[in-house]
Amino acid sequence: MPCELRWIASSAASALDAAARLCAGLPLVDRKIADALAAPAQALAAHIAAAGLDQSIWFEHAIPLAAQYSTPARWAEVVLAKVAGGQRSDPALSAGWARRLGELERATEEAHPGPVEELELRSKPLIEQWEARGAGLLAQLARSTDGDVLVSNADAILVLPVSGGGGAAHPLYNSVRVQAVLANPMQQLPEVARLAWLIGQLNLDLPKWSEQLPRTRMAKIGPLSLVPPVLAAAEEVELARYNSETLGLALRAWAGSDVEPATLERWWQTYRESSMSWPVALGALDRMMP
Repeated sequence: MPCELRWIASSAASALDAAARLCAGLPLVDRKIADALAAPAQALAAHIAAAGLDQSIWFEHAIPLAAQYSTPARWAEVVLAKVAGGQRSDPALSAGWARRLGELERATEEAHPGPVEELELRSKPLIEQWEARGAGLLAQLARSTDGDVLVSNADAILVLPVSGGGGAAHPLYNSVRVQAVLANPMQQLPEVARLAWLIGQLNLDLPKWSEQLPRTRMAKIGPLSLVPPVLAAAEEVELARYNSETLGLALRAWAGSDVEPATLERWWQTYRESSMSWPVALGALDRMMP
């Protein structure tokens, strides 16, 4: 059964996506957004730190939840419950986060008036490509790995392309976020293939995978393991080529990894030529990694 996507253009998630990069010290190619969000992002980072919370974990919850809740107040309450394990009630803290989100959204609106409308326009090429090739990509991915890799439905959260293309998977919320670029940043790597790679990560928290890997290792090994089969699937549907060059590009551009492509190539070839199950193959890849 194909994965059904619900496309969500979110100005709040866009603002937080950009803020997360700024808070992590990462550059933005959109200078207007970078300048507009510099101060409110810094204020948000200080607010998170003052609460004694891990910034990266906070954003892992805050960004996908921003696409689910229409009011900052309710969003902030849910974020607090998630990051504090439901054991902490602090109305003043959540109210402060709601104010910070409002500041970020206003700054985003000033830099890009009508962000939702812009996202809806920008996302048309990606949505059209997904409707044409997405089902074929995922079907081939499932055939070459494991049928349980794929979810039956998911949310695709569209955010502004502040870094020229990018995305992340949110397994806890059965959603992915992807920057809505009008054209592929790299001709060899269609963004629709990146989207398939992100969707493939949503079921990596299934118990069956933990038989070979603990969850902390799966968070690192799982995304890497999906790069070769996604590129191979993209070649099957005539979207991209699977070779050392594209594998290396995808490892850097998608996974932000400096793993040698040759290591993954050897693992992928061994898996394809053997009868090992996908969970066992994941364990084998883990043992090959530093």
